[in-house]
Amino acid sequence: MRTNQWGIASGGAGGVGLGLLLALLVGGCANDCSDEIAEGQKFLDDPASLTCQSNADCEVVSTGCHTYAHGICGQAQVNRTAAATAKWKAIQAGLDDCGMTSCAQCAAALTAGCASGQCGGAR
Repeated sequence: MRTNQWGIASGGAGGVGLGLLLALLVGGCANDCSDEIAEGQKFLDDPASLTCQSNADCEVVSTGCHTYAHGICGQAQVNRTAAATAKWKAIQAGLDDCGMTSCAQCAAALTAGCASGQCGGAR
């Protein structure tokens, strides 16, 4: 059995097992978050999540490292009812935990507002 430059033994069944384990670990870090992003997009595009009558009906929510259309710097707008749902909280947790542990965020602050009956204005 040989060892490579990192001191890991190769050759034989043990080397194959270690290689498979490393491949699984590396593969697990390759999440591109596309499922989480798509789920967030669907929620943020749902008219029920956006309806409002006044600015007070709207709330800015964090979208993790992803910025959606009509959002800015990892922030988007939804109505307060939608922001408080278990569904949004699960989506938001998924966006936070999907594997992007570090992302650049700008210092802009999105201001919640109602225009044309939708938080953030008509789409």
